[in-house]
Amino acid sequence: MKRIIIAVILLLSFVNAYSNTNKTTNTTPELIETYNQYDKLIDLARTYFNKNTEYAFNCAYKAHAIAEEKHDNKKSAECNIIMGDIFRENNSYPTAISYYEKAIEDLTPTKEYHTICNLYIKIAKLYQNSEFESKWSVDAMNKAMKYTEIINDVSTYNNIYMAYGDMYFIQNEYDLAKQYYDKILENDINKKTIRAISVALTNKANILIQQKEYDDAMYIIDSSLYLCIRDFNDSLQVINYSYKAQVYDSINDFESAKKYYHQSAKLAYSINDFHNCGRNMYNLAKLKQRNGEYYDAIDIFKIVCDSTLKFKMFHLCYQSYYNLSQCYASLGQYEKAYDLFNKYDIYYDSAYFKKQEEKINELRNSYLLSLNVKELKAKEAEEESIKNNKNEWVLFISIIIVLAMVSITFIILYSTNYTTSHKNKVTTYEQQLKIDKIENDLMEYKLKTNKEVTMKLALQLKSFLEIISPIKDDLKTATELPDGEQKNKVKNIYQHLQNNLQIFSNTENLNKQINDVYKDFLDRLEEKHPGLTKAEKKLCTMLYINMSSKEIATITNTTIRTIETSRYRLRRKFGLSRDEDIVSFLQKI
Repeated sequence: MKRIIIAVILLLSFVNAYSNTNKTTNTTPELIETYNQYDKLIDLARTYFNKNTEYAFNCAYKAHAIAEEKHDNKKSAECNIIMGDIFRENNSYPTAISYYEKAIEDLTPTKEYHTICNLYIKIAKLYQNSEFESKWSVDAMNKAMKYTEIINDVSTYNNIYMAYGDMYFIQNEYDLAKQYYDKILENDINKKTIRAISVALTNKANILIQQKEYDDAMYIIDSSLYLCIRDFNDSLQVINYSYKAQVYDSINDFESAKKYYHQSAKLAYSINDFHNCGRNMYNLAKLKQRNGEYYDAIDIFKIVCDSTLKFKMFHLCYQSYYNLSQCYASLGQYEKAYDLFNKYDIYYDSAYFKKQEEKINELRNSYLLSLNVKELKAKEAEEESIKNNKNEWVLFISIIIVLAMVSITFIILYSTNYTTSHKNKVTTYEQQLKIDKIENDLMEYKLKTNKEVTMKLALQLKSFLEIISPIKDDLKTATELPDGEQKNKVKNIYQHLQNNLQIFSNTENLNKQINDVYKDFLDRLEEKHPGLTKAEKKLCTMLYINMSSKEIATITNTTIRTIETSRYRLRRKFGLSRDEDIVSFLQKI
């Protein structure tokens, strides 16, 4: 029998190999047509860089093969850079770094130091974004600096200083970051340096804001804004307006803060920078909310909610709904506030799911690319194997004949065993169905009995309340009577309590009975969810026996709305989704 199984595995392996051979012959028309055309392949790789990641990688890979055949180091490096960029965009940083390092090896003999320097900067930033040690990032930056000193170019120096500054800023080493930004600011302002200087000013202003040095920060922001206007750098201008608003907000100059938040949002919208537009509109609305301008804040929050929802910016959308709910609550419009708070929950979940979906897509693309590399290498090995083994097809045909005979034997044996085992499974399945039905009937009976006990308690509690309410009023009246009449009144109240003593006794017994009935359930509940309050445990018990919100409200002497709110909080505590039923969840405990 073992031999038969081994033979079947070999047959499946052959079928898989044959299908891979067919895939090799059915190559995309563009690849066949441009297999020997390096420039066309590179053009296709860049065109499909964002549209079709796998296809772009295939083109770059084929172009790299052509470059290696011609021993062209520059073209080989160009291909490695494109492949590294593809992996970087899909967050596969270690693989991207390996391709960049291959490109550096290709470029070193050609003395392309500008490109080598930029590649080391890319590598340093990738080390910062990954789980590698920070010293690796510093090592890459030091290598970039070494090549910069060779070419002695101002623009390249500025790129290095900017990268150093950004690296130390991420590590919260602000003093070191400022030192490198200051080195950029030592340059004379001209067409080559104006953009780097304006960016360095903005980054330094951000550090000063973090350190609460607002006067210096404001001076630097104004300088950067002046350069941004000269350089027509609208994107950086948006950031500077936003920083300026933050400074005014921090020193409680709310009117100036409102002005610059509005100016930043307006400019961001004009250049289609919707993320910064939404963020600044949100900050403007929050500022108005803090100042008690609730109606203005509501109008802006509504715009932010609608626009962020349209562009699926859920992280900003749910924050806006939360603050909008707070505004209505401050105005005493609690019903609207409650509805908006529910929307906050919905879009909070949407933001979480979108983030998870993006992570999944990134992992999927990274996995497919890695798989694609393996497949391409496997195809190359397969083609080489076909060239060296001309008699391979004869061997395959012989294996097919042998395996076909073995497969027929295996199928006959398998079908015989399957028929016998199937009959046994059917009998076992029917018995299990009967057992499940009996268990379900017992469970339904138990729930029905428990519910009747609880409802009996509810009725007795109601009777208890009907007795207590008049006694309460009589006691209040007795306090206002003269001493002689008070004594007679108290005697009457005492006699009334004695007459109804049986009801209290029954209520106590029934309470004990219910605690005994649900003791096992409460023990299991406490074991799985130890953080529940006494009131939450009581609500869980009533839901466990499938009591409605109306019935629970009767027992607890509360409103249906209060019970619904408590149910909602329980769902959140248990981590249930909107599709999961809380009653079913509790009954499975």
